[in-house]
Amino acid sequence: MHRPIKVGMYLLSLWLLFVLIFVNKVTIDICFDCKFANKQELVEIAKANVLPLICVGLLLVSGACYFRFRYLIAGAQDGPLCIESIEDKNAEHLVFLATYVVPLVGFGLDNVRQMINLGITLCLLGALYVRTNLFYANPTLALLGFRIFNVTFKDGPAILIANTVLEKGEAVNVLKLDRNIYFATLAIKVAHEDSRRTKEQS
Repeated sequence: MHRPIKVGMYLLSLWLLFVLIFVNKVTIDICFDCKFANKQELVEIAKANVLPLICVGLLLVSGACYFRFRYLIAGAQDGPLCIESIEDKNAEHLVFLATYVVPLVGFGLDNVRQMINLGITLCLLGALYVRTNLFYANPTLALLGFRIFNVTFKDGPAILIANTVLEKGEAVNVLKLDRNIYFATLAIKVAHEDSRRTKEQS
């Protein structure tokens, strides 16, 4: 995975933080009988909601990177490899959430100094996230149905990200994401899809 995608996955892991900041800091009066705001009024609303607008922008960027990630993992065709041993590591999602995300919710954001402190903290955590390849321990991916497994193949150990439950002895097709981190799909499902496509073409 390229570094920009990893940065995007880091932003995706912070979606809960961005949503909470938006909800807590947005200041927009709702009026059903009022006329639509003019250009000057829209500028004033934007000035009063700089931080919520930044959060919306970061959410859009992370969403785009997630769809890019989905595009990348669509080609898991290396293998099949047989899983000789497997360990469920889905607790990694909760560890990341509890260790990195939840404490940030308590940051005070009542003045510029506190916002700068949060920004610096997020940048430092992002650098750690990217350099240590923690993109697989993404709580947002867990909510979207992805799971983490420590497995052993014939050629050695690996970390698998999968959107299905894997078990010992199953054959998987993989796509290398980084070092010993792979996205995996069940090989039998891939074979089934290939046969179905062949029948449709014939």
